Amino acid sequence: MSEQTPNLNRTPACGRRGGFRVRETGRHYLLILATLLMAAVTPLQAVAEQAQIHDVRILLVDGVYRLGARVEFSLNDTVREALENGVPLVLELQIQVVGEREYLWPETIAELHQRFSLRYHALSQRYLVRNLSTGVLQSFRFLDDALKAIGNIYDLPLLDANLLKADGDYRVRLRSQLDIESLPTPIRLWAYLGSNWRLNSGWYEWPLHP
Repeated sequence: MSEQTPNLNRTPACGRRGGFRVRETGRHYLLILATLLMAAVTPLQAVAEQAQIHDVRILLVDGVYRLGARVEFSLNDTVREALENGVPLVLELQIQVVGEREYLWPETIAELHQRFSLRYHALSQRYLVRNLSTGVLQSFRFLDDALKAIGNIYDLPLLDANLLKADGDYRVRLRSQLDIESLPTPIRLWAYLGSNWRLNSGWYEWPLHP
């Protein structure tokens, strides 16, 4: 085993009960939106703090490259308040292996997406994290612990080593972001206009040597 350490979703029939639920759901999010708009009057962070990526390790195990890393998320006041008022969030980790090509754009050799739903359950006062790929649900008392679970990349298979050329120039790219498209409609429309919702870390890159 070799190790590389990089540098660094038919609406129900509208009976009274069903219609009432639809109206109440819409009113719920409008109330949240009004609360957030009022909060926006006070100074907040112009943008979210950038996620920090640490402890990156690329291992070759039985002919498969595997990735380990730790992503530190930081939610600003706007996003944190929305979460605690019942707005579900989807956080995504995007991972790519790219190869350089002379006179051409880099070639994407492999691409993976790890998506997690994060919501606050007010009755139990717990933060719920669901892996949208596996369906595994976890519950946490504190938000920081929930974010740590999302950002813990452990032994993630990247690609078969046979797909790489011995003399190739390859890089592993990793970034995190909040999926604005997954937000409830009233919140989503506002999120497009507010920089506080642009939780995109940008790409972090490391060399991958076959």
